[in-house]
Amino acid sequence: MAEWAKKEDFNEILEKADIIFGGEGNTDYFQLYHPKLYEVRNSAEEHVIVRTEDGIQGMLGVFPAEMDVCGRKIKVDGFGTMGVVKSARGKGYMKDIMNTAVSASRERADIAFLGGRRQRYEYFGFTPSGVAASFSFNSDNAKHGVHDPDVESFTFCEAKTEEEARFFNKLYCRRPARVVRKDDNFLTMLRTCRSTPICIKKDGKLYGYAAVNGEGKAINEIELLETEKLPAVLAAYLKAYDLRGVTVGGIFMFEKAKLKALDSVCEGMYIPCSESFLIHDYVKITEAFLALKASCASLYPCSAVIEIKDRCRIAIDIDNDGFRVYETDKAADCALTPIEATRVIFGNSAFVGIRDDLPAGLRANLPLPLFYSRPDFV
Repeated sequence: MAEWAKKEDFNEILEKADIIFGGEGNTDYFQLYHPKLYEVRNSAEEHVIVRTEDGIQGMLGVFPAEMDVCGRKIKVDGFGTMGVVKSARGKGYMKDIMNTAVSASRERADIAFLGGRRQRYEYFGFTPSGVAASFSFNSDNAKHGVHDPDVESFTFCEAKTEEEARFFNKLYCRRPARVVRKDDNFLTMLRTCRSTPICIKKDGKLYGYAAVNGEGKAINEIELLETEKLPAVLAAYLKAYDLRGVTVGGIFMFEKAKLKALDSVCEGMYIPCSESFLIHDYVKITEAFLALKASCASLYPCSAVIEIKDRCRIAIDIDNDGFRVYETDKAADCALTPIEATRVIFGNSAFVGIRDDLPAGLRANLPLPLFYSRPDFV
């Protein structure tokens, strides 16, 4: 039977996780991949495990976090480090673990997320959703598209100091929506997924930061004092590290200044889902991300009632005075499964019109800009 681990299980959890994901003989896979979870603290009690006479056979980390979305506090559970040792697979351990974890998460969180195969985790209610943008920028873009004299003023180095961390977090907190981080763990967060935190300076003064991986060829988060200088910073970055190109991912739909700056010069863009999400409180999450949408775009007036099968019925009213989201017993305009609702309201599925029975006014406001940042991934 699945159970919550104890503090004294930490070393065995880490040992088994390193073997499951890194292979026999691997002793630091998760310390490097998720230092915020396994290097700087004992996270054992945030794991659901199955234990037999042979020790821990399977595990799942359920890591709590908080989002601030236009001043609204959202409780989040991140599901990660999911695995069963090779000799114990096929015995139903992971199903037991997931059911235990999802049940606990429904009681304490507003939303949960994970990364993994769609069909495997849709059995438990998770589905790919959220909206992000990823841009490609190359040396031709820099040469022919960037004519900023400030290019030569930018320098880069690995970030290591508390002063840098405080400065970075102040930049990060300018976002209208974010996963809450602290100064004292900010650099550790930027090392998630084997990334490196890069300090960006202009004329020798602190100017911004980036989290980069893939031998420096991928930027998964970037903040600058002046967002409009992003193309110039990228041009300087290619030159500093002698790169032919770089991808810039994790740009979200509410970050209009970044989107405009990158779209003006980058070679290309694609819009993937952010993560796989499981929404526990549809009213709270819809209201919060509708507020975020309103902060960066005009909302279309509408009045719609959506039945989310076996979960709830929600009303969404938008007019010139604002918007309301609330649970109701009014007749529904359409009925969606929870997975359909998550994908259509919060995901790329809204772009392709898979549910034409949604009220037209509501469709015009979708998708809502649900997101999760890569440094906060678990």
